[in-house]
Amino acid sequence: MGKKVLITGCGGFVGPYMVDLAVEKGYEVTATALRKPEYLKNGRYGGVKFEHSDLRDKKSLEKVVNGNERVYHIGALFDFFAGKKDLFRINVGGTDNLCQVAKDNGVKEFINWSSGAIYGKGNGNKLMKETDPPLPTDNYARSKWEAECVAFRHNGNNGFRVISLRAGAIYGPGSRYGDASALYLLKKGLLFAVPGFTEPLSSHAHVRDVVMAAHYLSERKESYRQSATDPADIAFNICDDSPARSSDLLNTASSLLKDKGLLGFFNFRIPATPVKIAAYLAEAWAKITRTKPLFEVDSIDYISRGRAIDNEKLRGTGYRLLYPDILASLKETIGWYEKTNWEVFNNKGKSMLTGLEAE
Repeated sequence: MGKKVLITGCGGFVGPYMVDLAVEKGYEVTATALRKPEYLKNGRYGGVKFEHSDLRDKKSLEKVVNGNERVYHIGALFDFFAGKKDLFRINVGGTDNLCQVAKDNGVKEFINWSSGAIYGKGNGNKLMKETDPPLPTDNYARSKWEAECVAFRHNGNNGFRVISLRAGAIYGPGSRYGDASALYLLKKGLLFAVPGFTEPLSSHAHVRDVVMAAHYLSERKESYRQSATDPADIAFNICDDSPARSSDLLNTASSLLKDKGLLGFFNFRIPATPVKIAAYLAEAWAKITRTKPLFEVDSIDYISRGRAIDNEKLRGTGYRLLYPDILASLKETIGWYEKTNWEVFNNKGKSMLTGLEAE
């Protein structure tokens, strides 16, 4: 068998793709999450060892970390509606717990999932580089930046080596949040025009490129810098080569969607404020009914204000993207949603990897 690796968050969106790639590469895989996902019952994953764990509980991490040489730390709470306490307890405290337990158990390499959201939403259309100062503006982004700082503080201790991945908005078959939420709103006819009167750029990353880049960087000794003095030294932006304008993105997606509900989609702009008010109301109703809102204020902010990052550092390592342009890649992703009748939004979506439930 190959290198022994641990993959956290194996029951989410990105985790199954990382598990699949690790199996393909011949790694000896331990996968962990709060619950065992159905796709692991597929024969392709017969050699994958699953262990229950909770990032908030150090003791539960001992058994999953022991014996592994590398950790791909994907597990996190990705939810704009979640409270700050939960976000920081899981994303920041959980990363600290996992790093500490990993170091104590002889793990040498730690691939940390950060986020391009850490740069904030007030940078205009500047393509943010790893050396630009993070200015997170929402609790999720703040928690990911703090988690990255925690992982950085462990880097270089007792031979422990860390890489942080700052991905753009991750999309692809199987997702039901982030970019997927915008696609679903378009499908339902609830996002029927371009919000805001500016033309913001946003950066995206296909899920397959995210896991492929994670594997590629983790196998390069040059990616690790135990003497790093700043989180930027061990961070890599992961995104496609062509940041997309909001109008181009929404119009392209709309043209690929069949049978849009309610109003459909019109190529004109509307003020972002009414859309954000609707998001406030959706959040308020969700709190009353103890459910999740269909969309949040922060998610509308990302659509109307943009978020663009630069992948020059990644390209400089020699990595070449499988999906360099989201406008050209949307057809595959939207085709998957249409083929599966958008069931992933009812928790019944099927993974493109295995034909079984993704979560």
